[in-house]
Amino acid sequence: MTKVASYTEFEPLEIGPGQRLFVLTGAGISAESGIQTFRDSNGLWEQFRVEDVASPEGWRRDAATVWRFYSDRRAQAKTCAPNPAHQALATLERALGERLFLCTQNVDPLHERAGSKRAVHMHGELFKSRCEDDACETTPFVDAGEYRGEGAIPRCRCGARIRPHIVWFGEVPFDLATIG
Repeated sequence: MTKVASYTEFEPLEIGPGQRLFVLTGAGISAESGIQTFRDSNGLWEQFRVEDVASPEGWRRDAATVWRFYSDRRAQAKTCAPNPAHQALATLERALGERLFLCTQNVDPLHERAGSKRAVHMHGELFKSRCEDDACETTPFVDAGEYRGEGAIPRCRCGARIRPHIVWFGEVPFDLATIG
């Protein structure tokens, strides 16, 4: 049975020395910090079509629109700070070390800003970019990714375009072998 209540109504969770803890976070944790969600009322999907800004097809059709969309997400995320839930998970990581597996569906960096060192971002990271050519050996890199104007999508050293390091609809989430 699922219980929805204030955290004060739950018994403390005892984690023994040989036990591990898996935590999966999603949009709700970052929404509390002001990150706009995709599915809520007034969410991003009410303003944008998934197919246009969060799919390989949308990227092929209009990379400038996709780049601008993620540039706007980056600008918004820069104004947000971790909330007590992010901070509590960072504190828990310091206490449990490798016994805590923190996996997030969120692409924002709020877990890291709170102090988490080992968060796994299964849907990518907003402040990273990568080459669009899967055969290219260039690894994802930190990138503020501001919109650079029409036709100004950055290029990789291999000549292909640089894209946001985000898992789009139709793509396989990152680190499934590690998560599984």
